[in-house]
Amino acid sequence: MAEKVRAVLSLADLAERLRAYKASLAYSYCFITWASLMVGFPLAFTALMFSPWLPAIDEVWHVLLVATLGAGMALAFALTYYVPVRLGVADLLDARWASAAWSLSFALPYTIAYGLLAAIGAWSYAPVAWFPAGGMAFVSVGLTVERALVRKRFLLARPFLLAGTSALLASAPVLYLASLPVPCEYRLPSLGALMAWSWEAGPLSAMLLAGALSLIICFAAAIYTLLTAERVVFGHGAR
Repeated sequence: MAEKVRAVLSLADLAERLRAYKASLAYSYCFITWASLMVGFPLAFTALMFSPWLPAIDEVWHVLLVATLGAGMALAFALTYYVPVRLGVADLLDARWASAAWSLSFALPYTIAYGLLAAIGAWSYAPVAWFPAGGMAFVSVGLTVERALVRKRFLLARPFLLAGTSALLASAPVLYLASLPVPCEYRLPSLGALMAWSWEAGPLSAMLLAGALSLIICFAAAIYTLLTAERVVFGHGAR
C-alpha cells in the first residue's frame, strides 16, 4: 500500500514538473518570437533604405516605415500571446487578471515613451525608444504575471525580470549614442541624378545597436529559461 501511495505521489510530482517545463518552453518561445519580429521587420526596412530600389520608394518611404513597424509590433504582440495559448499554458492563472496585466504591461510603457517624445519633441530618440520601453514592459510582466507563475511553481525561472533589467541597463549606451547629432547622408546614382537621404549617425547607429542588444538579451533569456527548467525537471534539481 505504501509503495502504491509513493508511486501515485511520484507520478503527480512528475506531472507537476512537466507542466512547469511546458510553461517554461512556451515563454522561452515568446522571447524568440518577440525579438525576431521586433528587430527583423525594422532591419528589413533599413536594408530597403540602403538598397538599389531606394528611388522607387522615395515618395512612400514614410508609409512603408509606419507599415513595417506597425506590422512587426502587431505580429509580436499577437504571437507572444498566442504561443502560450497554443501550448495550453495560458490558463495557469486567472484569465482576466493575467490578460489585463499582460496587455497593460506592454501597452503602457510604449504609450508613455512615445507620448513623452511627442510632448518634448525629442524625435532623435524615436528610433530607439522602443528598447527601454520594452525593458519596462518585461520588468512589469516580471513583477506581475511572472511572479504569480513562479509563486505557483508553474515557471521555474525569472526570464522576464532578467530580460527587462538587462534591457534597461543596456539602454544607457543606446540613448547616449542616439543623442549624438552627427550628420550623415546616403547617396545613390539614379537616372543621371543623385538620390540621397540624410539623417544623424548617432540615432542610426543607436537603432542598430538596440536591435543587436535586443536579439542577444532575448536569446539569453530564452536559453536561461529552458536550461533552468531542464535542470529542475530532469536533472539533479528535480524535486
